[in-house]
Amino acid sequence: MHQNLVLPAEDRELLFQAALDQSYNSVVITDANVRIIYANPSFEKMTGYTLSELVGKSPKVLQGPLTDKQVINEMGISIRAGAYFEGSTINYTKAGSPYNVEWIISPIKDPSGTIQYFISVQKNITADIRTQQERNLLAKALNDSPDCVVITDIENKIVFVNAGFTQLTGYQQEEVLGKTPSFLWSTLPDRPCNQSYVATNSIKHFNLDESNLSKDGSLFYVDLSITRILDNVGKVTHYVSFSKDSTDRLKREFALKDLASKDGLTGLLNRRSGEQLLKQYDDQKQLSKRLLCLIIIDIDNFKGINDTFGHAVGDHVLKTCSKLLENQARSTDSVIRWGGEEFLIIVPDSKLQDALEFAERIRKALAEHTVSDVGHVTASFGVADLQLDEGTKNLLNRADKALYQAKLNGKNCVKPAN
Repeated sequence: MHQNLVLPAEDRELLFQAALDQSYNSVVITDANVRIIYANPSFEKMTGYTLSELVGKSPKVLQGPLTDKQVINEMGISIRAGAYFEGSTINYTKAGSPYNVEWIISPIKDPSGTIQYFISVQKNITADIRTQQERNLLAKALNDSPDCVVITDIENKIVFVNAGFTQLTGYQQEEVLGKTPSFLWSTLPDRPCNQSYVATNSIKHFNLDESNLSKDGSLFYVDLSITRILDNVGKVTHYVSFSKDSTDRLKREFALKDLASKDGLTGLLNRRSGEQLLKQYDDQKQLSKRLLCLIIIDIDNFKGINDTFGHAVGDHVLKTCSKLLENQARSTDSVIRWGGEEFLIIVPDSKLQDALEFAERIRKALAEHTVSDVGHVTASFGVADLQLDEGTKNLLNRADKALYQAKLNGKNCVKPAN
């Protein structure tokens, strides 16, 4: 059996009075002629007026130069029609200070439907508007920034990108919201897992040499800075990354590096680059324990070609042989112009027998190829595989001795190292 929860009239009156007096929102009540008969303490605090100063006055006392006349006119129409009204404008305190207010006005009618009062529940929204204006200003500043700006949540999912991001990547904001920034590079081959989008210190700066993939498939590079956003208790809530387009700069740097590492005549790696590759293998050998073979190649009778046909034809022979070596090599092999008419191929992950067969294929292809103005050109080959506890310097020396044996053996042949 439910208890009768209907309060006596006297108790209800006390309850309603307490509710109005203690309400967090500001409440003002007017009579049917829109004259104030009640204002709660919150309303007094918001306006600076006391109840005694407000009673009998029109709420127009709160209006001033910045009060929106159109909103006031609309409110008047609703009141005269006895209708509900909701709006916002600028009012003024007793001291003349403007504040933004939003209110809801409801008519109170007697049993016959005649309006007796109006009750208005109001809220000072000045701080809310200021916060929104600051957010709008920040958003505009981020959008107007020439840099690419990305904001991600704690799970590294995108919640905001600016116009600079769209211009750089070709993606619109609605296409990337909820994604992680890794989609910009995840389709590139052999791209390692990039953790640079998650900062562990307050700010991190990155100069990235890895390329990113734009929507149209073109590659771009960025210099990246990432900072954390913390809440009031110091907990990370978001990450903000600022990226500058470094594509042109890096392309220039890559071109200079490429120029420094390549042989000017053949376009192959030069000897200095080859020596660096061999040194890298020496440095990594104990960790990798990978198989390695070297094939050293010398064009037969090259001095005679130069003497007979001239250096321009000799250069043409070198370029033709270089192109053939590149076409025969695997993508993992490194083809190097070692000096003069001598070439070196670094063959990783290969046993000696496989490297010998590879060298023989090259020898045969070269011997069968016809070079304009010269005819058939042959070459001699020395092949060696890396032994246990051997460095690349000794490996190269053994391959060179095998080449010497090939020359002594009549040229146009392949010899393995001892």
